Amino acid sequence: MPMEQRSQQNLNLVTGTHITRSSNNNEHNDQTKEWFVNRWTRISDRAQDKNFVFNNLLTHINVGSLTEAFKALKGKKALGVDSISKTEYGKDLENNLMQLSLKVQQGAYRPKPKKEVLIPKANGKTRPIAIACFEDKLVDWVVGKILTQLYEPLFIRNSFGYRPDKSADGAIKACYYSVCKNTRKHMVEIDFSSFFNTIPHQKLMKILGKKIADRRFKGLIGRFLKGSLINKEGEILPSFIGTPQGSIMSPILANIYLHETVDTWFIEEYASYNNVIVRYADDAVFFFNKEETAQEFMSDLKERVMKYGLSLNPDKTRSLRLAKGEHKQFNFLGLTFYWGRHESRNVFKVKTQKEKLIKAMREFDQWIKSIRNRLKLKEIWALAKSKITGHVNYYGYWMNSSKLNHFYQSAIRSMYKWLNRRSQKRSYDWDGFNERIKNFPLMIQPEKMKLKQLGYNPYS
Repeated sequence: MPMEQRSQQNLNLVTGTHITRSSNNNEHNDQTKEWFVNRWTRISDRAQDKNFVFNNLLTHINVGSLTEAFKALKGKKALGVDSISKTEYGKDLENNLMQLSLKVQQGAYRPKPKKEVLIPKANGKTRPIAIACFEDKLVDWVVGKILTQLYEPLFIRNSFGYRPDKSADGAIKACYYSVCKNTRKHMVEIDFSSFFNTIPHQKLMKILGKKIADRRFKGLIGRFLKGSLINKEGEILPSFIGTPQGSIMSPILANIYLHETVDTWFIEEYASYNNVIVRYADDAVFFFNKEETAQEFMSDLKERVMKYGLSLNPDKTRSLRLAKGEHKQFNFLGLTFYWGRHESRNVFKVKTQKEKLIKAMREFDQWIKSIRNRLKLKEIWALAKSKITGHVNYYGYWMNSSKLNHFYQSAIRSMYKWLNRRSQKRSYDWDGFNERIKNFPLMIQPEKMKLKQLGYNPYS
């Protein structure tokens, strides 16, 4: 099943949730806003009781919550099959949301087919994403919000992907501190084969049924799961497996499924101070202090995921000994973790994964080439600085400074090359280009950079 990139929409935006015709209702708007905030909080508070089963969830999809969704969704996204933008939908917003809410409550709402778009990848292949209609995104957002309130209190601490107040940085730190003391010398890294595209609908709905008794709400989720796709040839392709394509709720549904399949099972059967899980969406690593435990887990895991209709990629699933002094390494979230020398001793280190670094340099080069004649130099400079800063913000760990500099120098060379090809006359020599960089820096000087420290140890 084709699937949109797994970027999580902001499901935590709290904004005015009541539509009024008068600007004199600020006090009433504040009260309404507070009421909706409290409602989400009440759901989350009740969800902390693992045995509590929710009903009447469909009532939370109303004009107020749909207004929250309208304010949260970005307006410049690609249009769905109905070609209606956020601006167009907002021209008669109150009436549109009232009609949408009514259809949802009456059970008459049906998501429209999604439109397939193929996005080129760095390796020459394409990645299919599915574009939903704006109105469907509104309902999708609210359902995702409700599911987040229900399940967020239940998720384990070391599940980091697509969660409020969680990040890749947290997963990287948890991973680093699981190994750096050399007490957990064995690891298992896993890779699911097309995870998001292979989640069985029936098993997912059964898991949801443990926490949700509202048949109408589950039916609405089911309609999103079975939503069809219109490909480039105009063919309508039904969906029989996988989480919703291009759906805002897709990451939370995936987390719910993996929480049941992997997280709770690991916690019950294997977890201890010596045995640790770190998961970011469908990327997961496990650390053990005994090799036999790691091997036993590896064998049991294969049976477990098969039971839940999933499969592991044999080429990227392995066990590994990570003892200090051994030249072994593994990749996680774009970083390579390995034991290396620092001054006179062996320390656990991280660096940008080789493939990710090459890809980042190539993409920056292609970007500057494509826009060099479309924007003014000032705009190009500002965008380049933003891209370099974004790279540093993600990979900016103190022990990774050499790879950061590698990317930066590559970006400088690309800019020098392509900015000198804006016309037949060269714009700069190296002295002039370096002078511009000095006056308008593209990156904070290395000695002044506040690189992220791996100084907080969650297992100390």
